[in-house]
Amino acid sequence: MNEKDLVFKKYNDKVNMSYSELNKWKNTEASKKASLSRAPINRNLILLSKNKDEWNSTDIKNANRTISFISRMSKARQGKELNVGYSKRDISLKNWAYNPNK
Repeated sequence: MNEKDLVFKKYNDKVNMSYSELNKWKNTEASKKASLSRAPINRNLILLSKNKDEWNSTDIKNANRTISFISRMSKARQGKELNVGYSKRDISLKNWAYNPNK
């Protein structure tokens, strides 16, 4: 198994939101409450829109960032729920294509 195969598998094992779920989430007010940058959402939308054979070195790097973030953040304490119905932790995870409520 080469690096792309390995990272693609790990990415798909970690991420649990589809392109359409993440794209719909991106347009919610809640998605803007935990982070200033929209970059994680946009990076993951790109990754979710591509087949493995279309991934390049940048995609592999971005997938590894997502894998690492989800691994760390999913172990963090949930924290207080904001007035949008989610905690900052849960919003952050969803911004990185992982829905902790699934």
